[in-house]
Amino acid sequence: MRRIKYRDEEYLVHTRSGMRLIDALVEQGVPVTCDCDGRAHTTEQCLVQWPKDTAFLLTEPTEFERRQLGDRLEKGHRLACQALFK
Repeated sequence: MRRIKYRDEEYLVHTRSGMRLIDALVEQGVPVTCDCDGRAHTTEQCLVQWPKDTAFLLTEPTEFERRQLGDRLEKGHRLACQALFK
């Protein structure tokens, strides 16, 4: 189980390799919104804060995340529709 912060709430979610972070949240019943259907067009509705000490569990940020989030990546922010578990 992993601890994830979404909209100022913390959740524990089950994960598996290759799973998108957003799918892990939804499977646990977390009320996450993602109008882009995982294609990360322009929204940041699925923005989460991931513990920096466990960043190695996720794939590297996508090019879209780098452009969209910029310095927030350093604070552990990720787009749940883009991040995959290793």
